[in-house]
Amino acid sequence: MATGLLTRIEGAITRAIPLNPIQSRLTEAVASISFDDIPFSAARVGAPILERAQIQGTFYVCGGHTGQTFEDRAQHESHDLLALHQAGHEIACHTYAHPFVTKLTDAGRDQDRKANADFMRKTLGDVMMTSFAYPYGAVSLAAKAYYARQFFTCRGVYRGLNTGRVDFSELRAIGIERRQHDIGQVRDLVAEAKARHAWIIFFTHDVGPDPSDYGCTPQNLEDVITTLKDAGIETLPVKAAAAKVMFG
Repeated sequence: MATGLLTRIEGAITRAIPLNPIQSRLTEAVASISFDDIPFSAARVGAPILERAQIQGTFYVCGGHTGQTFEDRAQHESHDLLALHQAGHEIACHTYAHPFVTKLTDAGRDQDRKANADFMRKTLGDVMMTSFAYPYGAVSLAAKAYYARQFFTCRGVYRGLNTGRVDFSELRAIGIERRQHDIGQVRDLVAEAKARHAWIIFFTHDVGPDPSDYGCTPQNLEDVITTLKDAGIETLPVKAAAAKVMFG
């Protein structure tokens, strides 16, 4: 219990200290839809759903999982990354080996980051990953400081909207996850984002009829897209949305 309490306190302190604050210049709301780990189904089911809606998303890749199984779910293949890139989706960094980055030293973080960058060069050539998402949503001040120096944006899993002074070192996000998905709450958050000219980021993992607790059904994803379209909110990859936040 004490360990859990200390972890929550550390998380609260970390979130309270923005290491890369950007004053939003948005004059209207913007949205992003992202996929962590890129399970096979995210590439083969999730991406086509976005494409049918003429939306490009952000796919956070762990190069060490390519062609592998992670948490009992088949992951993407190299050719899936090429197809995603060719379709205009953003390929972003989720570390190479999916470690708890809070448990690594900066040397360990550097080794892992470079491994993922090397993997990307071998797979997609000169594609540069400028967006990052923390594995497990685990963030400490040391990890936050490290990744904020390496990437344009770093996304967490702490629920919320990005508005006013936006912390690019730990972006807030909304999970589309079986364990907690509520389309009513999504509609309320989208309405709030529109009213506040906020950046609302959604994330999920696998997409299928029987998803993991951290994934969603195709209908869940389609409902989020419909809600955003009905609200008249443009949906962009994280990198493009971040540029709008920064430059208007």
